[in-house]
Amino acid sequence: MEDNKPQPASANPYAASTVAQTGNNNFIPGGRAVPIGQGMAWIGHGWALFTQSPLMWIVSMVLAFVIFLALNFVPLIGTLAANVMIGLLAGGLMLGAHAQHGGREFAVSDLFSGFNAPHMKPLLIVGAIYAASLFVLTVLAAGMIIAILGASGAAGAIMSGDTGAILGLIAGATIGSMLVLLIVMAIAVPIFMAYWFAPALVALQGVAPIDALKASFSACLKNFMPFLVYGLVFLVLFVVGSLPLGLGLLVVVPLMYTSTYAAYRDVFLGDGGA
Repeated sequence: MEDNKPQPASANPYAASTVAQTGNNNFIPGGRAVPIGQGMAWIGHGWALFTQSPLMWIVSMVLAFVIFLALNFVPLIGTLAANVMIGLLAGGLMLGAHAQHGGREFAVSDLFSGFNAPHMKPLLIVGAIYAASLFVLTVLAAGMIIAILGASGAAGAIMSGDTGAILGLIAGATIGSMLVLLIVMAIAVPIFMAYWFAPALVALQGVAPIDALKASFSACLKNFMPFLVYGLVFLVLFVVGSLPLGLGLLVVVPLMYTSTYAAYRDVFLGDGGA
């Protein structure tokens, strides 16, 4: 299809300096649709990147976890700040993966490369939009749960001590909670789709934050089936990685980032992710 052909930087309505950022002119502005099997291929290419510098990737993930943990202890704004920071650190990891793909070893310092100009401001904007979206979603979910409990007469049932009423309340609350969960998931998925490729597009292509979010959402939508395969595999990996005291996540989490870089190359550069 015409939309899937690589386009020169001059034809890119999103990026200001494609060639300067990537060293090639193969950027596909809206991304391309790829076969379903590429979902597994992204993981394979990501694994190859990870195994080139496994220790540095693991140390970077541990350091990022410590930063998030520390920020979440800050009252009031800690969680919000941690979510904003995700954009900066994810952008740095994409820059590090790109440098590694070009032949340089991945370094822990790459984690913070998103803090450098000209990446910092647009990555902060991406992180802020992502954090604000999650905050609104959390408030919405909490509001729905409170409304369900209020409508079910929770306070009266508990005060009355009526066992039957309390059991009925628990059953109703369970059904209500499942409904809230489905609604939250339906809203969260588009948020994750919009964010998924945004740090890579901003850091590696110079795409404006809003345009990066739009392009990421469009690319994920075009590749629903490959991402379904990718997501199911990672679901299994996260479960397995969590079993031995969570130690497996030291490999699974960096693999998620290296495979995201591979997916970015496949979808937006058309090189299969390798």
